[in-house]
Amino acid sequence: MDRANAWVLNFDADEELARPAGYTPRAAVAGRAPELAGRVAALLRPGDVVLSPDLPAPLVPPAPPGTALVGRAWCPTPRAQRLLGRAGVPLADAPPLEVLRRVNHRRFCADLGQTLPGARHVVTLAELEAAIAAPTPTGHWLLKRPFGFAGRGRRRVARGALPPDARPWAVASLDPASPDSGLQVEPWVERRGDFSLHGHVARGGAVRLGAPCVQRCDDRGAYLGAALAGEGDLDGDERRRLVEAALEAGEALAGAGYFGPFGIDAFRWEDERGGLRWNPRCEINARYTMAWAIGMGSARPDLE
Repeated sequence: MDRANAWVLNFDADEELARPAGYTPRAAVAGRAPELAGRVAALLRPGDVVLSPDLPAPLVPPAPPGTALVGRAWCPTPRAQRLLGRAGVPLADAPPLEVLRRVNHRRFCADLGQTLPGARHVVTLAELEAAIAAPTPTGHWLLKRPFGFAGRGRRRVARGALPPDARPWAVASLDPASPDSGLQVEPWVERRGDFSLHGHVARGGAVRLGAPCVQRCDDRGAYLGAALAGEGDLDGDERRRLVEAALEAGEALAGAGYFGPFGIDAFRWEDERGGLRWNPRCEINARYTMAWAIGMGSARPDLE
């Protein structure tokens, strides 16, 4: 074995991207590290190590003593780079922080085109109030902050006036003094199936995709599990539009200066007449994801 990888599995990367200066992980995130790491063990190759005091045992057999290590991260945030630096492990080539923040901000996904009726990205309270006054299939809207994962940073509100209990949260999200303010406003819809497609953007911009996955998520959108999509899980049009959306996302990421792993989430939903509709891109994650190794299978362009 010529070399192995030293991983920082910073599952809270989105929280750090939201406020990178002086970021400290929450205790709740650290407490879930063993469980989450176990779910993504397929990312690791034999001999790889995880730089985390929260893991009680190695996830894969260790490399022989003296094996050279290359540093890799769930997302190469400043904290992940510091952890690797303290361990004396050089980080593999990675995009700069400003690129990571730009491409993981929900505005980046929104700028590729909204994918649900009435959805919009707002930056003022007036825009928000106008958006949620419009009708939706369920009579509710979903508000998403710029950075979030596992269902965090979201509020569901009824159509109409902004509720008093949601106003402070919304005002803080739309702080004009912050360059990262804004809310993604989407109609709350009844989801009838969650999916994802993963890929990798090479340093030169080439985009390589894996296979679609079926995902299990809870009511808040938090990941529960995934498997490769079978022939009957997606119809031909859904599969085609999912691949097109992933390629478009990958090309946009490359154009923004990003390179590395990424994934998009998609879902099937039911409209007010009971018909099934398809949303081919509801999120772009410019990092590893819980199902990335499942979708990519034996293809590991990230390690080349």
